[in-house]
Amino acid sequence: MSEPLYGHDLLRLVIERGGACSLEQLRADAVGAYGSEATFCNCHGDTFDLEGVLGFLARKGKLDLTDGQVRLGNAPACQH
Repeated sequence: MSEPLYGHDLLRLVIERGGACSLEQLRADAVGAYGSEATFCNCHGDTFDLEGVLGFLARKGKLDLTDGQVRLGNAPACQH
């Protein structure tokens, strides 16, 4: 098993799509970029699968998940 990716890596995929895309497109992009077994983590070391990190980023205001669409949220990403 490889090291977890940061949630920032998932945010970067949304940025590459212009800041918004469908949830299905983001899932496909993530699997294409990182593989279906990828794990993600936050700055505190908590680990998540893809669905878990999507929920975490939404709760923190970093992503807006509404009606099957993903948009960058209002909270800035950590810088590291």
